[in-house]
Amino acid sequence: MPGVTKHKKLLDWVNEWAKVLQPSDIRWCDGTDVERAELCGLLVQSGTFVPLAAAKRPNSFLARSDPADVARVEDRTFICSETESDAGPTNRWDR
Repeated sequence: MPGVTKHKKLLDWVNEWAKVLQPSDIRWCDGTDVERAELCGLLVQSGTFVPLAAAKRPNSFLARSDPADVARVEDRTFICSETESDAGPTNRWDR
């Protein structure tokens, strides 16, 4: 990772977690257009991104995730609050 950053505390933190998680690779993002194109290409290749019509929506994609990959399941999530309106329109409410 030399040359990526000189921020010692950040490098130490990344190295510490790399030892714990043992990733096959560590990628430092630089925010360039080349990097964006590469990452979008990988997502298209994997089926997560579907390119939209380039003439109408340049550099735009439909992003799809696996339906089983959810942060929570709506029918098993209850929001406890004083009033139902505080829970919001997409949540189940329990007092």
